[in-house]
Amino acid sequence: MNGQKTGSSQEIEPNELKKKIDNHENIFILDVRTPQEYESWKLSYDKHDNPKLIPIDRLFLNDSNLLKEIPKDKEIVTVCAHGNRSLMAARLLNQLGYNVKSVKGGMAGWNKVYDVAEVAVPKEAPFRIWQIRRISKGCMGYIVSSKEDNTAVVIDPSREIYEAFLKVAKENELKIVKIIDTHQHADHVSGVAKLAKAITAETNSKALSYFSSLEEYNSENSEINLNFIKDQDQIEITKKISLRAIHTPGHTNGSMSFFIEYYDDTDVKKSIQDHLQYSCLFTGDTLFVDSVGRPDLTEEAGKYAGLLYQTYHQKIVKLPENTVVLPAHFNGNSIALKHGVPISDTIGSLKKKIKLLSMTEDEFVHFVTDTLPSRPMNYKTIIDINKKMLPYDGMEMPDLEAGPNSCAVSLEPK
Repeated sequence: MNGQKTGSSQEIEPNELKKKIDNHENIFILDVRTPQEYESWKLSYDKHDNPKLIPIDRLFLNDSNLLKEIPKDKEIVTVCAHGNRSLMAARLLNQLGYNVKSVKGGMAGWNKVYDVAEVAVPKEAPFRIWQIRRISKGCMGYIVSSKEDNTAVVIDPSREIYEAFLKVAKENELKIVKIIDTHQHADHVSGVAKLAKAITAETNSKALSYFSSLEEYNSENSEINLNFIKDQDQIEITKKISLRAIHTPGHTNGSMSFFIEYYDDTDVKKSIQDHLQYSCLFTGDTLFVDSVGRPDLTEEAGKYAGLLYQTYHQKIVKLPENTVVLPAHFNGNSIALKHGVPISDTIGSLKKKIKLLSMTEDEFVHFVTDTLPSRPMNYKTIIDINKKMLPYDGMEMPDLEAGPNSCAVSLEPK
């Protein structure tokens, strides 16, 4: 009988759930948490951006009208915070004749699931770009590699999915030689140290790790090759490809964006960017495709909001309008992540779409400081961890990093 199934047979691994969604299988996701938990952070991916919510206490009322809202012709997948309530719900619904499995580890387990999308670049461009997205957390990191010799640089890896970067590198025969953090992250633990340690173990050589010279670090890690960068420094991928650091303060004091520069002749440095009419900017948490970075994680919101405004108007919007913006986060409440489809936009488009960018400085500062969302959970602890640049091999991250991306100003003016 269904009611006699073991717990393991009634559970589904988070990655397996993602595969079912990617394969467009006929599933129905049922969230059994409280409305408050659901509103603050929910499973949002592809067509399942608003899963059905029925709190578990209501399920146990055995209300026939409520049960009619759960289809019997689909596979039901229940989810909660850590997998306990959802497993209870799965057992109950299986006894009632439904085909149900519970997400193992709940939202904490789903928090480790990632998706990969290759960013389209001109065929003649000498590089490739992969965007690696941590679905539930909204974190995004990148691999930029040379087509000539497969040398690669990683930007903004997240600690919980550092293996994803290694997997993409292995599948495409890339050699990761450099790792960059655009800024000191506050909502998730950086993956630079963990990724650098794994690369050293695999290749017996240390990848160079780059951090902003304007952030406060207190490194306790002798295993990684530390390099501190400043405005206009060049991080070379090959002789033909480099990333130019642009100091873009506001989200943090030391935030750096990186503009890709490439050439077709290394002797005379003849740029082919104008010819191809393609450029891109890795913006970290400074600028997103639907909003701007939040300025209050240093307790000086007004000051940093002013810096953000100056960053946008003195640096970013002066770049070519067709420059592709590749941020370090996306907002799952406003963007439905699609499997294999990169999240990006151009500077020209964002200038029209994000009304905050057309405000005066006073309007911008007042609006941004008046509409800030709740700060990331445990953000002070996470900042302290990231200052030390350690891999934290034995540390459990799910509860520390619980919650959605909240590094953006989430509201737009009416």
